[in-house]
Amino acid sequence: MTPATGVVDEPVVAPSRDDPVVERFSAVVGGPAGRRVRGGRHGWWTAARVLVVLSMVVLALGVVEKQHCRAQGWSTPDQFFHACYSDLPLVYETSGLASGAVPYVDARDGDYLAQPVLTGLTMWAVGQATPDGPPLKRDRWYFDLSTALIAVLLAVLVAVTAASAGRRRPWDASIVALSPLLALSALVSLDLLGVTLAACGLLAWARSRPLLAGVLIGLAVTARTYPAVLLVVLAVLALRAGRWREWLATTVAAGFTVVAVLLPWFAVNPAGVKAVYSAWAHSSAGYGSLWLLPQVVPSDPRPHWVDRLGWDPVSLSSGAVTTLALVGLAVALVVGLVLALAADRRPRVAQVAFVVLAIVVLTGKSWPVQASLWLLPLAALARPRWRDQLVWFACEATYFVGVWLYIGGQTNTDRGLPGAWYSLLLLVRAAGLLWLVVSVVRDVRRPERDAVRRAGDDDPLGGPLDGAPDAVVLRFA
Repeated sequence: MTPATGVVDEPVVAPSRDDPVVERFSAVVGGPAGRRVRGGRHGWWTAARVLVVLSMVVLALGVVEKQHCRAQGWSTPDQFFHACYSDLPLVYETSGLASGAVPYVDARDGDYLAQPVLTGLTMWAVGQATPDGPPLKRDRWYFDLSTALIAVLLAVLVAVTAASAGRRRPWDASIVALSPLLALSALVSLDLLGVTLAACGLLAWARSRPLLAGVLIGLAVTARTYPAVLLVVLAVLALRAGRWREWLATTVAAGFTVVAVLLPWFAVNPAGVKAVYSAWAHSSAGYGSLWLLPQVVPSDPRPHWVDRLGWDPVSLSSGAVTTLALVGLAVALVVGLVLALAADRRPRVAQVAFVVLAIVVLTGKSWPVQASLWLLPLAALARPRWRDQLVWFACEATYFVGVWLYIGGQTNTDRGLPGAWYSLLLLVRAAGLLWLVVSVVRDVRRPERDAVRRAGDDDPLGGPLDGAPDAVVLRFA
């Protein structure tokens, strides 16, 4: 117990003693930490600060990975074969931001910026700070300024994840800070804006500040739509714990925040605000989606086994894909409900949120490489074990290389990846995520396997739910 605060000074869990993979690798630097080591919470170099620095190193590797396009320009198919594609300069040029267009007010060739409002306004603000000049020069400036913003968002995300893991497990955030997903995908888009806001909202919930949690989650919804799922997850867990008042305060605050952000722009031009949602509703299966497989597997060059089966390419209509995605969402919510209410012990917030969001991503209309960042902080908190995370990361990295080769092959078939091979890598990616989902579900069913609960904690992210008795439990005969 510290004299100043009266708080019990519990030792920080050292990954080199807690995680078998880290323990093996720690032999390179002298072996696991001693039992009396309390590093990570005291002194200037706390775990959060160390991990923020390490995350900047990983992000710098991402800058190097994008350097060819930064130097030569983002041109097709070169940007795909060098795996340095980024939405940032493309959207900057094609949406009219480069010419000073105001998003959701000014249209470019009849089309409005197809980004959620807070993300679009952030991109516009970066564009306003970008010096004018030849296209390559201004694209480079825009990319560099966006990179600086992403670095700030990443630093906040890592620090918030360390805080969300609880006082005893800040090093669990190393799964975020050292993830290769940062080097591969963080600079593809501004998705980290929504990811960071959602993480901040969950931390506010963990600190039992429901109104602030609602405001932050509401902002996250206006940056990326997926954080709305978090409110549903909190609802089913609040149902089990009988803590409706806190959830209601969070949801109402989130709703008011969404309205406050969208309403001024909706009043000026409803079509501009609805553009991103209309684009989703009318889009067909995109890259990464499992619903793209019927079209891609039998595409040229056709594998021999496809010819034997007489399988011709089938492009699912946008309506069919929308229906499948909505069914996937419904399945995800049902799974989350059963997981939350039927488990012998109430699952942790991160566990249910990760499983539900993973199913939504797996069954969605598209699964771009940057969408896996949505799952990253939840994965770190739900399953803080490096073995399972490395399996997932390896599958993601393999797909990252394959998708760019496949897209590049649409314009240069001599160098591209055939559709059948791309389909295989897509399935490998899905299998990697399912591996992690199954691991989390096993932890829920057998809490003694859960690294967090085995150490004596209930739910560091639970906030008002942490340690609460059950009010509603679902039992199957």
